[in-house]
Parts: sequence; C-alpha cells; structure tokens
Amino acid sequence: MMDKTKILLLDDREENLLALKAILNRDDIAIYETTSANEALRIVWDNEIAVALVDVQMPGMDGFEFAETLASNPKTREILIVFVTAISKETTYAVRGLKSGAIDYLYKPLDPYITNAKVDALIRLSRSQREIREKNRLLENYATIVTNSPDIIATVDPETARILSINPSVHTILGLPPQSLVDTSMLDLLVDPLNSGLKEVLISRSYMEGQTIVTEDQFYGRLREPLWLELRIMFKNRLLFINLHNIEKRKAHERELVEAQAVAEKARKVKESFLANMSHEIRTPLNGILGIANLLDATELDSSQRNLLDMLTQSSGSLLNILNDILDISKMEEGKFSIIPQPTDLRNVGKSIMDLLKFKGDEKGISLGFYVDSKIPDCVMVDGMRLNQILMNLVGNAIKFTHQGSVNLRIEHDGLVENHHQIKFIVADSGIGISEKNIKNIFSEYGQASEETSHHYGGTGLGLTISKNLVKLMKGDLKVKSEVDRGSEFYFTFLLEEDAKTSQKAAVISFNDLPPFTDKKVLVAEDNPVNSLLIKKYLTTWKIATTMVVNGQEALDALAKSEYDLIILDSRMPVMDGFETARYIRNTLHLDVPILSLSATVLTEEVQEALQSGMNDTLSKPFQPAKLHEKIETLMYSLI
Repeated sequence: MMDKTKILLLDDREENLLALKAILNRDDIAIYETTSANEALRIVWDNEIAVALVDVQMPGMDGFEFAETLASNPKTREILIVFVTAISKETTYAVRGLKSGAIDYLYKPLDPYITNAKVDALIRLSRSQREIREKNRLLENYATIVTNSPDIIATVDPETARILSINPSVHTILGLPPQSLVDTSMLDLLVDPLNSGLKEVLISRSYMEGQTIVTEDQFYGRLREPLWLELRIMFKNRLLFINLHNIEKRKAHERELVEAQAVAEKARKVKESFLANMSHEIRTPLNGILGIANLLDATELDSSQRNLLDMLTQSSGSLLNILNDILDISKMEEGKFSIIPQPTDLRNVGKSIMDLLKFKGDEKGISLGFYVDSKIPDCVMVDGMRLNQILMNLVGNAIKFTHQGSVNLRIEHDGLVENHHQIKFIVADSGIGISEKNIKNIFSEYGQASEETSHHYGGTGLGLTISKNLVKLMKGDLKVKSEVDRGSEFYFTFLLEEDAKTSQKAAVISFNDLPPFTDKKVLVAEDNPVNSLLIKKYLTTWKIATTMVVNGQEALDALAKSEYDLIILDSRMPVMDGFETARYIRNTLHLDVPILSLSATVLTEEVQEALQSGMNDTLSKPFQPAKLHEKIETLMYSLI
C-alpha cells in the first residue's frame, strides 16, 4: 500500500480550512492544518510535507513571507507551495508569488474539481521528485562505495571489452592510474588473454541480465608480477559490471597445499615401496624357514628333534607376527583395513591361543587359565582372525610381563542388547603391573610403558597399539586396570550376533597327505633357490610334472616350447618380473592358461597390480602347503 501524501493547509480563517478539508477528503492524503504561520513552520520542520496550500493574506507573516522562509531552508525548499487567494488574478501579483517560491495559484471561491486536479498533479510531481532524490542519494552512496572499495570495480563494453570506468583501487592493486585505462581493453591487462576466463565469457556471451558469472584470471600487477584476481561479472543495462578481487593469497595457499600433497604422496609411495621391499626381503627367507620346517615335520623325528622343530616354528611365527603388526599399522593409518565378520566359535579361539602359548607359560613356571561363560552361544558373527590377533597380543604380553602366578583369559556374557550378545573379553595377569604415570604410553605407536621395559623385555611396542585399533574397528574399546607389582587387567566388550552355524576348526594336514594332481603340468618361475626347492618338493609330491625357471623371460621361453595347465609366477624376479610376464602372456601370446602370483608382500596395491596384469589369483609368502594345494585345485579345475 502506497504511503499517504502529506499536505499542509495554512489559512488564518477556520471556515476556509474546513472548506479545503472537505474538498480534499481522500484516502491518499494526510492533512495537517493550522491558522498560524509560525505553527505551520513547526509542522513542516517535524513532518515530511509534500504540498502546502497557503493563504496569501494573513496577519503577522503573509503567504509570500512564509514561502520565502521555506525556500531559504534546505530541509523545506522541496515543498510544493500553492497560494490560495481571493485578492487578484493580475499578472504582477502572480509573478510575486512565483518569485517567492510558489508554483501555482488557487482562487477563491475554490472549485472542487480544479482543486483536486491540481492536487493530483502536485502529488505525482512530489512523488517523482522524491524518487529522483532517493535515486540520487543511492547513486551518491554507490559512487562512494565504488570509489572506496578495496576491490577493482569497472564497467566494460561487452562487445569490445573496452573499459568505460574503473575505480582508484586499480592503482593500489595493479599499479595503474585509473584515468589511463579508460577506453583501453581489459584483455590487455591479462597475462594470457588468449586463454582467459574473461575472454571465454565475452566470446560465449554466456551472461544473462542480472546473472553473476565468476571466473579467475592472472593480471599483470606491480613490477609486471603476475597476480590472480577473481572476476565477478554481471550484465545489466547492456553493460558488464566487473568486480575484481585479489585472491593471490588464496592461490598461494592452494599452491602450498598442492605441493604439500605432492610431498605427502611421494612420502607415501616411498613408505609403500619400503614396506613392500621389507616384506619381500623378510617373507622370502621366512617362507624358506617355514617350508623346511614342513619338510622336516614330514620325516621321522625323535622327541628332542621334534622339540627343536616346534621352537623353530614358534620363532618363525613370532617373526611373522611382528612383520604383520608393522604392515597392519600402515594399513590402519591409510584407512585400508577391513573387518570381515564370519561364524566363529569363541571357545575354539580362546583354547587355540592358550594351547599355543602354553609352552611359554611352562617355560616361566606360570599357570594359564581359560574360562568361557556357559551363556555364550556356540557360534557368533565376528572377525575371528582379528579377534585371535587381539587376544594373542594380550595373552602374549601378559605372559611376557608375569614372572610368577598366573595369566587368565575370561570370556563373559554381560546380557543381551537388542538381540545381540554383549560379550566381555578379559586378560588378567599377576605380573609387574603398570604405574599410573606410564599407563598412558602403552597404547601409543611404537611406545612401551618405559624405556626400561623395552630393554628388559624386548618387543616392538606395536602389539597393544594394533590391538587397541582393532578393537576400535570392531566397535569396542580396549581398556586397562593395573597396579605396580599387583598385575594388570586388559578388557573390551563386543556386541555380537548369534549364528546358527557351527564354526569348524580346520585340521592341520601334512602336505604328504594331500591328494595328487595326475597328468598335470605346471610352470614355476621363482628366483629364490630355497623357495624354488620347496615348491618343487610340494608339486612333485602331488604328482605334478614341474618345470622350474628363475625369471619371467625363461618362463616365456618355456611357454614357446610346451603347454602348461598352470603357471606360478613370483611377483619380483630379475630380468622380467611376474607382472610383466603375466601382461606379455595375456596381451602378446593371448594365452588363457591360469596364472597364480606368489608374492612376498601382502599390500593391497600389489594384489591389485597382480590381478590387473592378468593373473587369476595371488598367494602370499610365507604360505602353508595346504593353501598352495587349494589354490592350484581351484585354478586348474574351477577355471576350465
């Protein structure tokens, strides 16, 4: 709804005011009336009067003097004054009125139609003048903003990119006087005008009325140094209004981030390469040690030799655990670690751990105890391999730091939570304990309770870190309670779903007892002589006709002479490695013979590279003969 126009009625006679009010009785007019010129001056000062109908002859201050007073003050000079008189229509009289500031006359007696018509015209004129004044004020404000803006603001011809106006900030930012840029092309200020965002906007004419387009370009700044500016371009009234904001700091920060990311990526690749090499260098001889242990296990041994073989196997297993711990930490850091729940019998998990570590307890003369709550289901869904890793670390640590007394593993049932069993795992010992000062260090990476701990007891300090992270990944929280010389208790709780299946523990089968592969030919490329000997022993025991070579090139030479049912390639070999060989077999020879990769690393990247190169499956060293047998059976029969 439009605001009412304020009109002042000034006449020294009340009856005249009443007559005027009756004529101007309209909804779009707000009337202020008075019989005193001084009172009228107060009214116009306090209110935004648009039109004043003023009687000419009044005592004290007549209409001419009143009009002159209004015209002399900036606050009231815009009021439209109409004299109302019954004295004379002579030209000289009217001229005096117009000179005093009036714009028209109304003659008594007033004609209502003429009066309303003139008032309508005056209202329209007043509103137009007010709009013009407001626009002028806005323009003045905009001009002030543009002049003092820290950004460059320019108007540009959209057809030619010619600068029509530009504010003083161009001198501050680019070191160029604004007056020298008018009528020049803004493209001339760019470092690379042919490939600029501004030129693309001008050519594509992608702008629409009132729409803002944002782009970035490099301009020549002070001393001709390149400077990044962000351009916000608006098309209005057939002109481009462009705001240019200095984003050099942001760009510098982006460059730093890119460089930091490149450094981090390089460091990641160096670390990845180191881990792969370390894994390969350790796993390759370790596979030989465990393989020889398997060969020895298949021979007749007396009790003393059997004990030595058991110690050899245990020591190799410990070394493998340390290696796996280091790789697991790396995987967790990179978010590449996955938890896979499977049907698991918690009783079997706990018993296997205590049976495996019993010899360590016997060596130290401490008792090992194992308790499982009868309420715990026979089978639950949990990542049994990772749970085994957690409990093996905790129980192994407890034995390491206990000189007398006992180490106990308890699995307790703490009730049901929405169809899930709340199961608590506790490893308690009567060992040396941990002080309150040192307890905060035990979960830190490569950290132990103190330097003396590592010196006296050995270890990498990774076991608890990995256990803590594994428990967290499995939605639990590993906690500890401990007192010095009174022992420690590590515990965590999982919510596990019951599974109707029964978990079966795989029986350990000697490679001699595995079924043979009759009339099958296998080509093996392996450069390590010990591993080569072991693989050939396994394969010949399984009645496989085996051809052994030491690198990929020799494997290709063998393929040129004969056909094979399976190819086994070590991933890292001299002359030509397993990946190159697999790619050549698939892409050049176009053979679809199954290929198994033998890798001394367990990194996800190397597994992916093996599959991408054309290999069908991978087997990580060290491996058990039964696992190799299983892979061979799958590849030779399932892929046919």
